[in-house]
Amino acid sequence: MVRINLIVALALGLIGGAIGCDNSKQFKSVQEVKQANPLADHDHGAKGPHGGGIVELGEEEYHGEIVVDHDSHSLTVYVLGKDAKTAEPITSTEVTVTPEGKDALTLKAVPQQGDGEGKSSKFVLEDDQLVHALMDAGFVHGDLRITIGDKPYLGHIDYHLDGGHDHHDHDEKPAEKK
Repeated sequence: MVRINLIVALALGLIGGAIGCDNSKQFKSVQEVKQANPLADHDHGAKGPHGGGIVELGEEEYHGEIVVDHDSHSLTVYVLGKDAKTAEPITSTEVTVTPEGKDALTLKAVPQQGDGEGKSSKFVLEDDQLVHALMDAGFVHGDLRITIGDKPYLGHIDYHLDGGHDHHDHDEKPAEKK
């Protein structure tokens, strides 16, 4: 009985596939897909314009870029537009980054040239210990919370720092040779 049911199911699947298959339509070219959706080739693993990790906000309405900078001892979030490249100044005075398993961190607005009166596309928290901990971990995983206009956004951060930079080189004296 099971064998008959299997044969009938396979036969119906083949008939349905033949009837539903419209060979007159062909696959779209890569260029056609990109024209229909300009973000089709948007790579979230790619670095942002400041060398940081990209965070999607909403339905890719906006993006955040997370940057950990050893030299300035800062965690920075840049607010970017739909293209994940262009600065998007907003009226918020702060954004929140919550690393997994840690307390929320508040980054304050630091307007860049051209952001406009009362707006900022850059948010910064200077904290030497935090930066060292993030550099030692080699990644930032967590959430970015930001309000743009009256709409709150939540984006997931999955940013892996470059492993080639050893921040201890700048902070510790080299070991003396014996």
